[in-house]
Amino acid sequence: MSSTALLSQVARLETESQRQKSATIRMKRVTLTDTRSIAGFYAADWARKVTRVGEMNFPDTARRLSLSAGPLLEVAIRADGSLLEVRILHSSGNAELDRAAQRIVKLAAPYPPFPAELHQQANLLRIESPWRFDPGGRVQAR
Repeated sequence: MSSTALLSQVARLETESQRQKSATIRMKRVTLTDTRSIAGFYAADWARKVTRVGEMNFPDTARRLSLSAGPLLEVAIRADGSLLEVRILHSSGNAELDRAAQRIVKLAAPYPPFPAELHQQANLLRIESPWRFDPGGRVQAR
């Protein structure tokens, strides 16, 4: 077999492998304004947990700068409650606050496994959440 044919075969196998992996991921997106779906209820519980953890680990930067701001995050949680990733969709304008929000989400992990009804719908949940750090020491993932 020539090297060109071999490389072509490897590329086809890699493409097929990626396609199979993608086919097994059932992803659902949710925002915290969704108050009617099982994913929305899960996201609301997530927000309560990260708010508690955030207030226990309030960033000094927010106190020092007396800002009332925060980033827009997208958090990806697997069905078993493990955290896949935390992405900043829109910066707060302050890199320290952005990193603090990401750190809080990571500190709060792992999260509860998905309820059976949600797990039937998805095995990956992406929660979009605007954050706010109030100078008085309160965190809002809303």
